[in-house]
Amino acid sequence: MTFPSGASETLASGVCPAPRETMLSLLSRAAAFRGFTTWEMTAELGVGQKGLLDHAEGAVAQVRELMSMGEPRWSELISWTPAPAEGVRMRFRGEEVVSRSVTNPTVRGCPRCLCEDVGRAINHPADAMAMRGDWQLRDVHLCVRHGHPLIALWTRNRRSERLDYAARLGEIVADLRAGRLDVPPVEVTDYDAWLDERLGTGRDESWLGSLPVDVATKACQRLGEALKTWNSVEGEDDARPARARGYAVLREGPSAFQDTLHDLSSAASGPNDGWRKAFGGLYDWLADHGQNDPRYRVLRDLMREVILEEWSVAEGETILGVATPRRRRHSVASAAKAGGVSEAVMRALLVRHGLAGTDDLRPDARLTVDADQASPIVAQASRMIGERQLRMRMGIPSKERFESLVRARLLAPVLPLEVSKHCWDPRDADRMMDALLHHALEIDQSAPEWIHPNAGAKRLRVGIGVVIRALMAGTLRVGVFQGVRAYSALRVREDDLDVLRPNTPDAPTVSEYAAAVGLRREGGLNALIADGHVSTTTIFNPRTRREGRYMTEADIAAFRARFTTVTILSREHGLPA
Repeated sequence: MTFPSGASETLASGVCPAPRETMLSLLSRAAAFRGFTTWEMTAELGVGQKGLLDHAEGAVAQVRELMSMGEPRWSELISWTPAPAEGVRMRFRGEEVVSRSVTNPTVRGCPRCLCEDVGRAINHPADAMAMRGDWQLRDVHLCVRHGHPLIALWTRNRRSERLDYAARLGEIVADLRAGRLDVPPVEVTDYDAWLDERLGTGRDESWLGSLPVDVATKACQRLGEALKTWNSVEGEDDARPARARGYAVLREGPSAFQDTLHDLSSAASGPNDGWRKAFGGLYDWLADHGQNDPRYRVLRDLMREVILEEWSVAEGETILGVATPRRRRHSVASAAKAGGVSEAVMRALLVRHGLAGTDDLRPDARLTVDADQASPIVAQASRMIGERQLRMRMGIPSKERFESLVRARLLAPVLPLEVSKHCWDPRDADRMMDALLHHALEIDQSAPEWIHPNAGAKRLRVGIGVVIRALMAGTLRVGVFQGVRAYSALRVREDDLDVLRPNTPDAPTVSEYAAAVGLRREGGLNALIADGHVSTTTIFNPRTRREGRYMTEADIAAFRARFTTVTILSREHGLPA
Protein backbone atom coordinates (compact mmCIF):
# COMPACT_ATOMS: atom_id res chain seq x y z
CA MET A 1 0.00 0.00 0.00
CA THR A 2 1.33 3.44 -0.83
CA PHE A 3 0.41 6.88 0.45
CA PRO A 4 -1.67 8.34 -2.41
CA SER A 5 -0.21 11.83 -2.49
CA GLY A 6 3.35 10.92 -1.59
CA ALA A 7 5.25 11.55 1.63
CA SER A 8 5.86 15.16 0.67
CA GLU A 9 2.15 15.99 1.15
CA THR A 10 1.35 17.21 4.67
CA LEU A 11 -1.12 15.29 6.82
CA ALA A 12 -2.95 18.53 7.54
CA SER A 13 -4.25 18.72 3.98
CA GLY A 14 -8.04 18.64 4.23
CA VAL A 15 -7.99 18.07 8.02
CA CYS A 16 -7.79 20.79 10.69
CA PRO A 17 -7.60 20.24 14.46
CA ALA A 18 -10.95 20.44 16.24
CA PRO A 19 -11.29 22.12 19.64
CA ARG A 20 -9.90 19.92 22.44
CA GLU A 21 -8.83 17.25 19.95
CA THR A 22 -5.97 14.87 20.70
CA MET A 23 -3.01 14.14 18.46
CA LEU A 24 -4.11 10.54 17.73
CA SER A 25 -7.64 11.75 16.94
CA LEU A 26 -6.27 14.16 14.32
CA LEU A 27 -4.08 11.40 12.88
CA SER A 28 -7.09 9.09 12.70
CA ARG A 29 -9.16 11.72 10.89
CA ALA A 30 -6.33 12.30 8.44
CA ALA A 31 -6.16 8.54 7.87
CA ALA A 32 -9.94 8.25 7.39
CA PHE A 33 -9.85 11.19 4.98
CA ARG A 34 -7.47 9.15 2.84
CA GLY A 35 -9.24 5.82 3.29
CA PHE A 36 -6.79 4.30 5.78
CA THR A 37 -6.90 3.11 9.35
CA THR A 38 -4.62 5.03 11.69
CA TRP A 39 -1.86 2.45 11.79
CA GLU A 40 -2.01 1.79 8.04
CA MET A 41 -1.27 5.43 7.36
CA THR A 42 1.46 5.84 10.00
CA ALA A 43 3.15 2.69 8.71
CA GLU A 44 3.19 4.17 5.17
CA LEU A 45 4.67 7.38 6.59
CA GLY A 46 7.29 5.53 8.60
CA VAL A 47 6.00 6.72 11.98
CA GLY A 48 6.43 3.99 14.60
CA GLN A 49 3.24 2.80 16.25
CA LYS A 50 4.89 2.10 19.62
CA GLY A 51 6.60 5.50 19.59
CA LEU A 52 3.27 7.23 19.05
CA LEU A 53 1.52 5.20 21.73
CA ASP A 54 4.33 5.96 24.19
CA HIS A 55 4.42 9.58 23.12
CA ALA A 56 8.11 9.22 22.24
CA GLU A 57 9.77 12.53 21.51
CA GLY A 58 11.02 11.46 18.07
CA ALA A 59 7.65 10.11 16.92
CA VAL A 60 5.81 13.20 18.15
CA ALA A 61 8.28 15.49 16.41
CA GLN A 62 7.87 13.50 13.20
CA VAL A 63 4.10 13.91 13.31
CA ARG A 64 4.42 17.63 13.88
CA GLU A 65 6.70 17.96 10.90
CA LEU A 66 4.27 16.00 8.73
CA MET A 67 1.42 18.16 10.00
CA SER A 68 3.29 21.39 9.26
CA MET A 69 1.55 22.84 12.30
CA GLY A 70 2.52 26.10 14.02
CA GLU A 71 3.47 26.32 17.69
CA PRO A 72 0.20 27.59 19.27
CA ARG A 73 -2.03 25.04 17.56
CA TRP A 74 0.44 22.22 18.09
CA SER A 75 0.87 22.99 21.82
CA GLU A 76 -2.90 22.98 22.28
CA LEU A 77 -3.19 19.65 20.44
CA ILE A 78 -0.43 18.05 22.49
CA SER A 79 -1.83 19.36 25.80
CA TRP A 80 -4.98 17.30 25.25
CA THR A 81 -2.89 14.21 24.50
CA PRO A 82 -1.79 12.36 27.68
CA ALA A 83 1.96 11.84 27.70
CA PRO A 84 3.91 9.58 30.10
CA ALA A 85 5.63 11.31 33.02
CA GLU A 86 7.74 10.04 35.89
CA GLY A 87 6.31 7.09 37.78
CA VAL A 88 2.72 6.19 37.00
CA ARG A 89 1.83 9.73 35.95
CA MET A 90 0.75 11.37 32.74
CA ARG A 91 1.08 14.97 31.60
CA PHE A 92 -2.33 16.31 30.70
CA ARG A 93 -3.39 19.90 30.17
CA GLY A 94 -0.28 21.24 31.85
CA GLU A 95 -0.71 19.08 34.95
CA GLU A 96 0.52 15.71 36.12
CA VAL A 97 -2.24 13.19 36.78
CA VAL A 98 -2.20 9.51 37.65
CA SER A 99 -2.25 7.32 34.54
CA ARG A 100 -5.53 5.61 35.39
CA SER A 101 -7.29 8.99 35.32
CA VAL A 102 -6.82 9.32 31.56
CA THR A 103 -6.22 5.77 30.32
CA ASN A 104 -8.85 3.05 30.32
CA PRO A 105 -9.80 0.12 28.10
CA THR A 106 -13.21 1.76 27.64
CA VAL A 107 -13.30 4.81 25.39
CA ARG A 108 -16.13 7.25 26.11
CA GLY A 109 -17.63 10.13 24.21
CA CYS A 110 -20.69 12.26 23.54
CA PRO A 111 -22.82 10.78 20.71
CA ARG A 112 -24.40 14.20 20.03
CA CYS A 113 -21.00 15.77 19.36
CA LEU A 114 -19.98 12.87 17.10
CA CYS A 115 -23.28 13.07 15.16
CA GLU A 116 -22.70 16.77 14.54
CA ASP A 117 -19.17 15.90 13.34
CA VAL A 118 -20.54 13.37 10.86
CA GLY A 119 -22.46 16.15 9.19
CA ARG A 120 -19.14 17.84 8.32
CA ALA A 121 -17.50 14.71 6.86
CA ILE A 122 -15.91 14.91 3.39
CA ASN A 123 -14.81 11.44 2.28
CA HIS A 124 -15.71 9.22 5.21
CA PRO A 125 -17.79 9.86 8.40
CA ALA A 126 -14.72 9.25 10.56
CA ASP A 127 -12.70 12.00 8.84
CA ALA A 128 -14.74 14.60 10.75
CA MET A 129 -15.39 12.77 14.04
CA ALA A 130 -12.96 14.29 16.55
CA MET A 131 -12.22 12.58 19.87
CA ARG A 132 -12.14 15.36 22.47
CA GLY A 133 -9.37 15.26 25.02
CA ASP A 134 -11.61 16.04 28.00
CA TRP A 135 -13.52 12.81 27.36
CA GLN A 136 -10.44 10.91 28.46
CA LEU A 137 -10.53 12.19 32.04
CA ARG A 138 -12.56 9.64 34.00
CA ASP A 139 -14.07 12.33 36.22
CA VAL A 140 -15.69 14.11 33.28
CA HIS A 141 -19.16 12.60 33.22
CA LEU A 142 -21.07 14.56 30.61
CA CYS A 143 -20.86 16.91 27.68
CA VAL A 144 -21.56 20.41 28.96
CA ARG A 145 -22.72 21.57 25.50
CA HIS A 146 -25.44 18.95 25.16
CA GLY A 147 -26.06 17.87 28.74
CA HIS A 148 -25.54 14.35 27.46
CA PRO A 149 -23.75 11.81 29.67
CA LEU A 150 -20.55 10.41 28.19
CA ILE A 151 -21.22 6.83 27.11
CA ALA A 152 -18.97 3.89 26.41
CA LEU A 153 -18.23 3.85 22.66
CA TRP A 154 -16.04 0.74 22.67
CA THR A 155 -13.79 -1.33 24.92
CA ARG A 156 -10.45 -2.75 23.80
CA ASN A 157 -7.67 -4.03 26.03
CA ARG A 158 -4.94 -3.60 23.41
CA ARG A 159 -3.90 0.04 23.13
CA SER A 160 -3.26 -0.18 19.41
CA GLU A 161 -6.85 -1.33 18.78
CA ARG A 162 -8.36 1.00 21.36
CA LEU A 163 -6.69 4.13 19.97
CA ASP A 164 -7.23 3.39 16.27
CA TYR A 165 -10.05 5.90 16.22
CA ALA A 166 -10.56 5.74 12.43
CA ALA A 167 -11.33 2.03 12.60
CA ARG A 168 -13.39 2.12 15.80
CA LEU A 169 -15.49 5.14 14.86
CA GLY A 170 -16.27 3.55 11.51
CA GLU A 171 -17.78 0.63 13.44
CA ILE A 172 -20.30 2.77 15.33
CA VAL A 173 -21.41 5.21 12.62
CA ALA A 174 -24.66 3.36 12.02
CA ASP A 175 -25.55 3.33 15.70
CA LEU A 176 -24.72 7.03 15.99
CA ARG A 177 -26.92 7.98 13.02
CA ALA A 178 -29.77 5.82 14.29
CA GLY A 179 -29.59 7.40 17.76
CA ARG A 180 -29.07 4.05 19.41
CA LEU A 181 -26.27 5.50 21.54
CA ASP A 182 -28.32 8.41 22.85
CA VAL A 183 -29.52 8.53 26.45
CA PRO A 184 -31.74 11.12 28.15
CA PRO A 185 -29.94 14.38 28.95
CA VAL A 186 -29.11 15.28 32.54
CA GLU A 187 -28.71 18.55 34.41
CA VAL A 188 -25.32 20.22 34.06
CA THR A 189 -24.17 20.83 37.64
CA ASP A 190 -21.77 23.41 39.00
CA TYR A 191 -19.19 20.63 39.22
CA ASP A 192 -19.53 19.88 35.49
CA ALA A 193 -19.27 23.55 34.55
CA TRP A 194 -16.26 24.04 36.86
CA LEU A 195 -14.36 21.06 35.48
CA ASP A 196 -15.14 21.98 31.88
CA GLU A 197 -13.88 25.53 32.49
CA ARG A 198 -10.72 24.31 34.22
CA LEU A 199 -9.85 21.85 31.46
CA GLY A 200 -10.74 24.27 28.71
CA THR A 201 -8.96 27.39 29.99
CA GLY A 202 -6.73 26.22 32.83
CA ARG A 203 -8.37 28.77 35.13
CA ASP A 204 -9.66 27.80 38.58
CA GLU A 205 -10.03 30.53 41.18
CA SER A 206 -11.53 28.22 43.81
CA TRP A 207 -9.47 26.44 46.47
CA LEU A 208 -9.56 23.37 44.24
CA GLY A 209 -7.25 25.23 41.87
CA SER A 210 -4.44 24.49 44.34
CA LEU A 211 -4.92 20.75 43.83
CA PRO A 212 -4.06 18.65 40.75
CA VAL A 213 -7.15 18.18 38.65
CA ASP A 214 -7.43 14.42 39.19
CA VAL A 215 -7.02 14.85 42.97
CA ALA A 216 -9.60 17.65 43.01
CA THR A 217 -12.21 15.67 41.06
CA LYS A 218 -11.73 12.49 43.09
CA ALA A 219 -12.00 14.48 46.33
CA CYS A 220 -15.33 15.92 45.16
CA GLN A 221 -16.64 12.46 44.32
CA ARG A 222 -15.47 10.76 47.52
CA LEU A 223 -16.69 13.52 49.82
CA GLY A 224 -20.05 13.60 48.04
CA GLU A 225 -20.42 9.84 48.47
CA ALA A 226 -19.79 10.14 52.20
CA LEU A 227 -22.40 12.90 52.45
CA LYS A 228 -24.97 10.89 50.53
CA THR A 229 -24.35 7.83 52.71
CA TRP A 230 -25.06 9.67 55.95
CA ASN A 231 -27.96 11.63 54.49
CA SER A 232 -29.63 8.40 53.44
CA VAL A 233 -29.23 7.13 57.00
CA GLU A 234 -30.78 10.32 58.36
CA GLY A 235 -33.57 10.31 55.79
CA GLU A 236 -32.48 13.46 53.91
CA ASP A 237 -32.92 13.59 50.15
CA ASP A 238 -30.54 15.34 47.77
CA ALA A 239 -30.86 14.44 44.11
CA ARG A 240 -27.54 15.98 43.10
CA PRO A 241 -24.79 13.59 42.02
CA ALA A 242 -22.20 12.89 44.71
CA ARG A 243 -19.52 14.82 42.80
CA ALA A 244 -21.69 17.94 42.75
CA ARG A 245 -22.32 17.75 46.49
CA GLY A 246 -18.64 17.32 47.22
CA TYR A 247 -17.72 20.19 44.90
CA ALA A 248 -20.18 22.53 46.64
CA VAL A 249 -18.18 22.04 49.84
CA LEU A 250 -14.63 21.90 48.54
CA ARG A 251 -14.85 24.99 46.36
CA GLU A 252 -15.32 27.00 49.59
CA GLY A 253 -11.90 26.00 50.90
CA PRO A 254 -10.25 24.01 53.69
CA SER A 255 -12.41 25.39 56.50
CA ALA A 256 -15.60 24.24 54.78
CA PHE A 257 -13.99 20.87 54.12
CA GLN A 258 -13.08 20.40 57.78
CA ASP A 259 -16.46 21.65 58.98
CA THR A 260 -18.10 18.99 56.82
CA LEU A 261 -15.76 16.33 58.17
CA HIS A 262 -16.75 17.38 61.69
CA ASP A 263 -20.41 17.01 60.70
CA LEU A 264 -19.72 13.53 59.34
CA SER A 265 -17.88 12.70 62.56
CA SER A 266 -20.90 13.74 64.63
CA ALA A 267 -23.17 11.60 62.46
CA ALA A 268 -20.99 8.57 63.20
CA SER A 269 -22.22 8.43 66.78
CA GLY A 270 -22.45 4.69 67.33
CA PRO A 271 -20.33 3.07 70.06
CA ASN A 272 -18.10 1.38 67.47
CA ASP A 273 -18.13 4.10 64.82
CA GLY A 274 -14.61 5.16 63.84
CA TRP A 275 -13.31 7.62 61.31
CA ARG A 276 -13.25 4.95 58.58
CA LYS A 277 -17.01 4.55 58.93
CA ALA A 278 -17.60 8.31 59.20
CA PHE A 279 -15.64 9.21 56.07
CA GLY A 280 -16.11 5.99 54.12
CA GLY A 281 -14.43 5.84 50.73
CA LEU A 282 -12.94 9.31 51.20
CA TYR A 283 -10.74 8.02 54.01
CA ASP A 284 -9.86 4.79 52.17
CA TRP A 285 -8.89 6.78 49.09
CA LEU A 286 -6.58 9.09 51.03
CA ALA A 287 -5.18 6.28 53.18
CA ASP A 288 -4.58 3.77 50.40
CA HIS A 289 -4.31 5.38 46.98
CA GLY A 290 -2.89 8.67 48.22
CA GLN A 291 -0.65 7.29 50.96
CA ASN A 292 2.66 7.88 49.20
CA ASP A 293 1.57 10.62 46.83
CA PRO A 294 2.57 14.12 48.02
CA ARG A 295 -0.16 15.64 45.84
CA TYR A 296 -2.72 14.38 48.39
CA ARG A 297 -0.84 15.76 51.39
CA VAL A 298 -3.01 18.82 52.01
CA LEU A 299 -6.20 16.71 52.08
CA ARG A 300 -4.60 14.10 54.33
CA ASP A 301 -3.37 16.80 56.72
CA LEU A 302 -6.80 18.43 56.92
CA MET A 303 -8.55 15.12 57.56
CA ARG A 304 -5.94 14.03 60.11
CA GLU A 305 -6.56 17.20 62.13
CA VAL A 306 -10.27 16.43 62.28
CA ILE A 307 -9.65 12.83 63.32
CA LEU A 308 -7.35 13.95 66.13
CA GLU A 309 -9.95 16.48 67.30
CA GLU A 310 -12.93 14.11 67.13
CA TRP A 311 -11.61 10.72 68.22
CA SER A 312 -9.45 9.34 70.97
CA VAL A 313 -6.15 8.68 69.19
CA ALA A 314 -3.30 7.38 71.30
CA GLU A 315 0.20 8.79 71.14
CA GLY A 316 2.20 6.97 68.49
CA GLU A 317 -0.84 5.71 66.55
CA THR A 318 -0.38 6.26 62.80
CA ILE A 319 -3.12 8.26 61.11
CA LEU A 320 -2.91 8.74 57.33
CA GLY A 321 0.78 7.99 57.29
CA VAL A 322 1.84 10.14 60.25
CA ALA A 323 2.49 8.95 63.80
CA THR A 324 0.51 10.92 66.39
CA PRO A 325 3.02 12.94 68.46
CA ARG A 326 0.69 13.28 71.46
CA ARG A 327 -2.84 12.43 72.44
CA ARG A 328 -5.25 15.33 71.94
CA ARG A 329 -8.53 13.76 73.02
CA HIS A 330 -9.57 11.18 75.56
CA SER A 331 -12.83 9.31 75.22
CA VAL A 332 -14.63 8.14 78.33
CA ALA A 333 -13.54 4.63 77.37
CA SER A 334 -9.85 5.43 76.83
CA ALA A 335 -9.68 7.59 79.96
CA ALA A 336 -11.31 4.80 82.00
CA LYS A 337 -8.75 2.32 80.69
CA ALA A 338 -5.88 4.68 81.47
CA GLY A 339 -7.22 5.35 84.96
CA GLY A 340 -7.99 1.72 85.72
CA VAL A 341 -11.66 2.36 86.52
CA SER A 342 -14.97 1.49 84.94
CA GLU A 343 -16.42 3.69 82.21
CA ALA A 344 -19.34 4.60 84.50
CA VAL A 345 -16.93 5.89 87.14
CA MET A 346 -14.88 7.83 84.59
CA ARG A 347 -17.99 9.43 83.09
CA ALA A 348 -19.08 10.48 86.60
CA LEU A 349 -15.63 11.98 87.23
CA LEU A 350 -15.70 13.93 83.97
CA VAL A 351 -19.16 15.26 84.82
CA ARG A 352 -18.04 16.21 88.34
CA HIS A 353 -15.11 18.20 86.96
CA GLY A 354 -17.23 19.90 84.29
CA LEU A 355 -15.68 18.22 81.25
CA ALA A 356 -18.87 16.36 80.31
CA GLY A 357 -22.54 17.11 80.70
CA THR A 358 -25.07 14.95 82.47
CA ASP A 359 -27.28 15.21 79.38
CA ASP A 360 -24.59 14.04 76.92
CA LEU A 361 -25.92 10.74 75.58
CA ARG A 362 -22.98 9.87 73.33
CA PRO A 363 -21.51 6.39 73.87
CA ASP A 364 -18.40 6.14 76.02
CA ALA A 365 -16.22 5.56 72.97
CA ARG A 366 -17.52 8.71 71.22
CA LEU A 367 -17.77 11.19 74.10
CA THR A 368 -14.36 12.84 73.99
CA VAL A 369 -12.71 15.57 76.05
CA ASP A 370 -9.46 17.49 75.88
CA ALA A 371 -6.68 15.09 76.88
CA ASP A 372 -4.68 17.72 78.76
CA GLN A 373 -7.72 18.71 80.83
CA ALA A 374 -8.56 15.06 81.43
CA SER A 375 -5.02 14.15 82.52
CA PRO A 376 -5.40 15.12 86.21
CA ILE A 377 -8.78 13.36 86.31
CA VAL A 378 -7.25 10.18 84.91
CA ALA A 379 -4.49 10.45 87.52
CA GLN A 380 -7.07 10.93 90.27
CA ALA A 381 -9.02 7.89 89.07
CA SER A 382 -5.89 5.77 89.27
CA ARG A 383 -5.36 6.88 92.91
CA MET A 384 -8.85 6.36 94.28
CA ILE A 385 -9.22 3.81 97.08
CA GLY A 386 -11.88 2.53 99.45
CA GLU A 387 -12.72 3.91 102.88
CA ARG A 388 -10.99 1.12 104.81
CA GLN A 389 -7.78 1.60 102.82
CA LEU A 390 -7.91 5.33 103.47
CA ARG A 391 -8.40 4.84 107.21
CA MET A 392 -5.44 2.48 107.33
CA ARG A 393 -3.35 4.97 105.36
CA MET A 394 -4.23 7.78 107.81
CA GLY A 395 -3.99 5.66 110.91
CA ILE A 396 -7.64 5.96 111.97
CA PRO A 397 -8.78 2.59 113.30
CA SER A 398 -12.04 4.08 114.54
CA LYS A 399 -14.77 4.36 111.89
CA GLU A 400 -16.55 6.87 114.14
CA ARG A 401 -13.54 9.22 114.19
CA PHE A 402 -13.23 8.96 110.41
CA GLU A 403 -16.89 9.81 109.91
CA SER A 404 -16.49 12.83 112.21
CA LEU A 405 -13.83 14.17 109.83
CA VAL A 406 -16.22 13.65 106.91
CA ARG A 407 -19.06 15.44 108.72
CA ALA A 408 -16.67 18.34 109.38
CA ARG A 409 -15.87 18.41 105.64
CA LEU A 410 -12.21 17.85 106.30
CA LEU A 411 -12.45 14.81 104.06
CA ALA A 412 -14.92 14.20 101.24
CA PRO A 413 -15.45 11.36 98.75
CA VAL A 414 -14.73 12.23 95.14
CA LEU A 415 -17.89 10.43 94.01
CA PRO A 416 -21.06 9.22 95.75
CA LEU A 417 -20.78 5.74 97.25
CA GLU A 418 -23.50 4.46 94.91
CA VAL A 419 -21.21 5.18 91.95
CA SER A 420 -18.13 3.50 93.41
CA LYS A 421 -16.94 2.21 96.77
CA HIS A 422 -13.42 3.24 95.79
CA CYS A 423 -14.29 6.92 95.86
CA TRP A 424 -11.62 8.43 98.14
CA ASP A 425 -8.59 10.33 96.88
CA PRO A 426 -5.71 9.66 99.31
CA ARG A 427 -4.04 12.87 98.19
CA ASP A 428 -6.73 14.85 100.06
CA ALA A 429 -5.95 12.94 103.26
CA ASP A 430 -2.20 13.34 102.69
CA ARG A 431 -2.58 17.10 102.37
CA MET A 432 -4.50 17.26 105.65
CA MET A 433 -1.93 15.11 107.47
CA ASP A 434 0.97 17.12 106.00
CA ALA A 435 -0.61 20.33 107.26
CA LEU A 436 -1.13 18.84 110.74
CA LEU A 437 2.39 17.41 111.00
CA HIS A 438 4.25 20.33 109.43
CA HIS A 439 5.13 21.96 112.81
CA ALA A 440 4.33 18.99 115.05
CA LEU A 441 6.35 18.45 118.22
CA GLU A 442 7.43 14.91 119.00
CA ILE A 443 6.11 13.97 122.44
CA ASP A 444 6.15 11.02 124.77
CA GLN A 445 3.02 8.88 124.77
CA SER A 446 2.74 9.17 128.55
CA ALA A 447 2.58 12.99 128.61
CA PRO A 448 -0.67 13.68 130.55
CA GLU A 449 -1.04 17.28 129.42
CA TRP A 450 -1.53 16.20 125.77
CA ILE A 451 -4.90 14.78 124.65
CA HIS A 452 -6.25 13.61 121.29
CA PRO A 453 -7.96 16.31 119.15
CA ASN A 454 -11.27 14.41 119.24
CA ALA A 455 -11.14 14.37 123.05
CA GLY A 456 -10.38 18.10 123.01
CA ALA A 457 -13.34 18.83 120.75
CA LYS A 458 -15.60 16.80 123.04
CA ARG A 459 -14.35 18.68 126.09
CA LEU A 460 -15.00 22.03 124.38
CA ARG A 461 -18.33 20.82 123.06
CA VAL A 462 -17.35 21.88 119.54
CA GLY A 463 -17.06 19.98 116.28
CA ILE A 464 -13.77 18.25 115.45
CA GLY A 465 -13.40 20.62 112.49
CA VAL A 466 -12.85 23.55 114.88
CA VAL A 467 -9.90 21.84 116.56
CA ILE A 468 -8.32 20.37 113.41
CA ARG A 469 -8.47 23.66 111.53
CA ALA A 470 -6.94 25.46 114.51
CA LEU A 471 -4.12 22.89 114.56
CA MET A 472 -3.47 23.33 110.82
CA ALA A 473 -3.56 27.11 111.16
CA GLY A 474 -1.04 27.07 114.04
CA THR A 475 -3.51 28.45 116.58
CA LEU A 476 -2.92 25.35 118.68
CA ARG A 477 0.32 23.45 119.18
CA VAL A 478 0.41 20.01 117.56
CA GLY A 479 2.02 17.03 119.20
CA VAL A 480 2.68 13.61 117.70
CA PHE A 481 4.10 10.43 119.21
CA GLN A 482 7.74 9.89 118.33
CA GLY A 483 8.22 7.99 115.07
CA VAL A 484 4.50 7.67 114.34
CA ARG A 485 2.75 9.34 111.41
CA ALA A 486 -0.89 8.65 112.08
CA TYR A 487 -4.04 10.53 112.97
CA SER A 488 -4.37 8.41 116.10
CA ALA A 489 -0.94 9.66 117.26
CA LEU A 490 -1.89 13.36 117.09
CA ARG A 491 -2.23 15.32 120.34
CA VAL A 492 -3.16 18.82 121.47
CA ARG A 493 -2.22 20.47 124.79
CA GLU A 494 -5.23 20.57 127.07
CA ASP A 495 -4.35 24.01 128.46
CA ASP A 496 -4.24 25.43 124.89
CA LEU A 497 -7.86 24.61 124.29
CA ASP A 498 -9.14 27.65 126.21
CA VAL A 499 -8.39 29.83 123.17
CA LEU A 500 -11.10 27.90 121.36
CA ARG A 501 -13.56 27.88 124.24
CA PRO A 502 -16.59 29.81 123.03
CA ASN A 503 -17.81 32.84 124.94
CA THR A 504 -21.03 32.56 126.92
CA PRO A 505 -23.80 35.14 126.42
CA ASP A 506 -23.05 38.38 128.29
CA ALA A 507 -26.66 38.51 129.60
CA PRO A 508 -27.67 36.78 132.90
CA THR A 509 -29.89 33.75 132.78
CA VAL A 510 -33.42 34.02 134.28
CA SER A 511 -32.19 32.08 137.30
CA GLU A 512 -29.15 34.36 137.76
CA TYR A 513 -31.25 37.51 137.49
CA ALA A 514 -33.89 36.14 139.86
CA ALA A 515 -31.20 35.59 142.51
CA ALA A 516 -29.81 39.08 141.90
CA VAL A 517 -33.17 40.80 142.50
CA GLY A 518 -34.41 38.56 145.29
CA LEU A 519 -37.13 36.70 143.34
CA ARG A 520 -35.61 33.25 143.34
CA ARG A 521 -37.49 31.86 146.27
CA GLU A 522 -40.75 30.15 145.37
CA GLY A 523 -40.17 30.93 141.66
CA GLY A 524 -41.33 34.51 141.84
CA LEU A 525 -39.67 35.71 138.63
CA ASN A 526 -40.67 32.59 136.73
CA ALA A 527 -44.28 33.18 137.76
CA LEU A 528 -44.19 36.74 136.43
CA ILE A 529 -42.66 35.45 133.19
CA ALA A 530 -45.25 32.68 132.90
CA ASP A 531 -48.09 35.19 133.33
CA GLY A 532 -46.61 37.42 130.63
CA HIS A 533 -45.63 40.29 132.91
CA VAL A 534 -41.89 39.99 132.24
CA SER A 535 -40.15 39.40 128.90
CA THR A 536 -37.05 37.20 128.29
CA THR A 537 -34.83 36.44 125.28
CA THR A 538 -33.88 32.96 124.06
CA ILE A 539 -30.14 32.81 123.26
CA PHE A 540 -27.90 29.92 122.09
CA ASN A 541 -25.02 29.21 124.47
CA PRO A 542 -22.07 27.89 122.40
CA ARG A 543 -20.40 26.49 125.49
CA THR A 544 -23.34 24.33 126.58
CA ARG A 545 -24.48 23.86 122.98
CA ARG A 546 -28.03 24.57 124.16
CA GLU A 547 -30.54 27.41 124.01
CA GLY A 548 -31.65 29.15 127.23
CA ARG A 549 -33.72 32.07 128.51
CA TYR A 550 -31.73 35.22 129.30
CA MET A 551 -32.49 38.70 130.61
CA THR A 552 -31.01 41.17 128.18
CA GLU A 553 -30.63 44.87 128.95
CA ALA A 554 -33.91 45.52 127.18
CA ASP A 555 -35.66 42.83 129.23
CA ILE A 556 -34.22 44.23 132.49
CA ALA A 557 -35.24 47.78 131.58
CA ALA A 558 -38.79 46.62 130.91
CA PHE A 559 -38.87 44.79 134.27
CA ARG A 560 -37.54 47.82 136.20
CA ALA A 561 -40.10 50.06 134.54
CA ARG A 562 -42.93 48.08 136.16
CA PHE A 563 -41.49 46.33 139.20
CA THR A 564 -39.07 46.70 142.07
CA THR A 565 -38.06 44.39 144.94
CA VAL A 566 -36.80 44.75 148.51
CA THR A 567 -33.36 43.62 147.31
CA ILE A 568 -33.29 46.33 144.66
CA LEU A 569 -34.46 49.03 147.09
CA SER A 570 -31.99 48.06 149.82
CA ARG A 571 -29.15 48.06 147.27
CA GLU A 572 -30.17 51.48 145.97
CA HIS A 573 -30.48 53.04 149.44
CA GLY A 574 -27.64 51.18 151.10
CA LEU A 575 -29.91 49.55 153.63
CA PRO A 576 -29.87 45.98 154.80
CA ALA A 577 -32.40 43.71 153.14
